[in-house]
Amino acid sequence: MRVETLATATIAEHLAAEAQAFTFEGLPPQVVHQAKRSLLDGVAIGLGGYTSEPSQIIQSLIRDVGGPTESTVFVSGLRTSCLYATLANGAMVRYLDYMDRAFLVPEAVNDMGHHGESIVPILALGERQHSSGEDVITAIVAAYELLNKVADSVGGNHGVIDHRGWAPETMRVPSVMALVAGRLLELTEQEMANALAVAASFTQELGILHSGEEELTMARNLRFSFAAHNGILGALLAQKGFKGPLNVFEGHTGIAEVVAGGEMDFEKLRQPRREWTILNTWIKNFATEGRMHGHIEATIGLVNDHDIKAEDVAEVRVKTTAHTYRRMANPATRRRPKTKYTADHSSYYCTAVAIIDRAVGPEQFADDRLRDQNVQALADKVSVEADPALEGYISPGIVEIIMKSGAKYAREILQPKGHPLNPMTDADLEAKFRTMAKAFMDERQMDQILKTIYDLENTSDIGALMKLLVRSA
Repeated sequence: MRVETLATATIAEHLAAEAQAFTFEGLPPQVVHQAKRSLLDGVAIGLGGYTSEPSQIIQSLIRDVGGPTESTVFVSGLRTSCLYATLANGAMVRYLDYMDRAFLVPEAVNDMGHHGESIVPILALGERQHSSGEDVITAIVAAYELLNKVADSVGGNHGVIDHRGWAPETMRVPSVMALVAGRLLELTEQEMANALAVAASFTQELGILHSGEEELTMARNLRFSFAAHNGILGALLAQKGFKGPLNVFEGHTGIAEVVAGGEMDFEKLRQPRREWTILNTWIKNFATEGRMHGHIEATIGLVNDHDIKAEDVAEVRVKTTAHTYRRMANPATRRRPKTKYTADHSSYYCTAVAIIDRAVGPEQFADDRLRDQNVQALADKVSVEADPALEGYISPGIVEIIMKSGAKYAREILQPKGHPLNPMTDADLEAKFRTMAKAFMDERQMDQILKTIYDLENTSDIGALMKLLVRSA
């Protein structure tokens, strides 16, 4: 798009021009490395979610409906369309609630979403298109940067969209993933703008998928991937000449008016990007909602340091932010979680299981742990309150464990492991990957996956990586 036309361009056209402008050669080395880290994390938690019920249901549906064999489902090696692979692998990535969290700046108290979920649709379409490693890395960076920009225009992940009752993915994911898909399909800027317009017009998701006042269900596993599926579909239609309302953001009864209630900052969507915000990614250390990580880390630290046994605990007091209290400590819906999806969003359950198991990973949300009466009995001893002094942090926690003997142990964590100011190392991330992958492959295959990802810019066809993500014989 010529510079002189930008003043009259629609938001969709502005974003399409920006999406086209990303090049691999323009990415700093640290940005390329972070994209590889995000890819490794996305692959790891996807493998970890393979055996989940949502994943298996979607794969069963794929076998029933058939379709082109252009993309690969993790672990099983099932071949299907890039659209269905996005749904199947996307459900795996979301299932464990182990996905990353994005920020504009490291000190932010409001996140921009779980952008690592963009890895799945990029791999699915990239495999279909035989995209190179450089193309995939560039697409990942573009996804993170554009998702951050669109989220920022409405106040972040818990801004106006959330307050109005929509799931945060509702307008940013179909819009951005349509553009990223357009890059991989080598669409023109105008075709990409139309891809966005089509996808954004038909994808709105309800906040009931993550409400703190509701029991959570397996439908939450499709929050990102269903919207990304529609983004890819919009791009495929645009490739054939399909057109949509290019003023889908700012037009009468468009996204800004209807979804955002008029509270969308168009200037944030038009202004040039200034920083590489992908560098502010939080890669999770625990398989739970990220805002609980401070008090979970504090709890495990106390238990290990003082060798605390659950049967000796009289009371546990947790302090956190008001947002975390509303979403993760509402006694009506979080005190006694009925599903895995609610348990990993329950401060009571996670604190109790952290004391008993000294870990909060995927194993802590298996059915037998959810039904364990010892976990529930200890959870009943946990109290949670909001502390105004913690509001300047995204995932802080103060935990006090009071023993039956009268002894008291307390710890404060303001920036838990994984936070951009306390990041996971490459070694930490590799250990997380191996923990997820070891059920399906041997050390040699895991080593090959790591080598391929760290050397991805020298991969001519991303299909080579996808072949490695299938269970070994």
